[in-house]
Order: sequence, then C-alpha cells, then structure tokens
Amino acid sequence: MAGGYRYLDHMTDAVIEAYGSTLEEAFENAAKALNDTMVDLQTIRPSVEFSISASGHDLYQLLFDWLDKVMLLLVADGIVLSEFKVSIRKNDTYLLDGTARGEKLDLARHRYKVEIKAVTYHEMQITQNNGNTVVRFLLDL
Repeated sequence: MAGGYRYLDHMTDAVIEAYGSTLEEAFENAAKALNDTMVDLQTIRPSVEFSISASGHDLYQLLFDWLDKVMLLLVADGIVLSEFKVSIRKNDTYLLDGTARGEKLDLARHRYKVEIKAVTYHEMQITQNNGNTVVRFLLDL
C-alpha cells in the first residue's frame, strides 16, 4: 500500500484516513492531510525546517499530540507545512521526533480553504496489519 490520505464523508467536520507502509509514514501523511485541509499544499514552498516532538502513553495520545502540535504551528504561528519526517520509539511512553518543512502563511499566495478549530479523539482509529498502517481522525472545523 502506497502512503497517502483521503477525506471521508462527514456532515460538518473533516474525517481523514491517512495510511502508509509504516506507522511513521501514516503519521507523516496525517500531518500532511491536516495542512491540506486548511491550505493548498501545492502552493507551499518547503524552505524552512521545523522540529516537532510529541509523546503519548499510547498510540492514540501520540497521534493526538502530534497533530495538535502541527495544528498549533499552523493556527497560532501561521506556519504552513507540506513535508514531514518522523521517527517513533517506545520507552515507558511513545515518543515522536519529527521534522517538518514549510514557510510562513502568505494569504496572497497560499489558497486558504477552511479553519480548523481542533484535533479530536472522536472517531480516532489506528489499525496495523500486513505491513500497512491506517490512522483515522476527526478535525473539528
């Protein structure tokens, strides 16, 4: 299964299913889908690198923390991101070290789509089988 993401039907919010051949690739595609929900990824120049760390007592909390931190860069700091690379390890908790590439939001150039209010646990799923990982989550719009 090649990595990517797709939007599932929902009346008022964005339900996203991101996938990849590894857990890391699925998390990378989840972050890419989150940004693509708000701005057109094709308009982003990945010229600046940002470090993002996340943690969680389980994979659900890790996914939530990762997406929440990516969203905060977008909403609070006005940074649009289009490329992601993460590594995930487990000690007592799950730890994610990530890098993202993007630039400052420029409304004259980046096609703005919709405002994201929050990442939620609602409808969150993480499935790993046969060398494929699928993560599903809902963004409150």
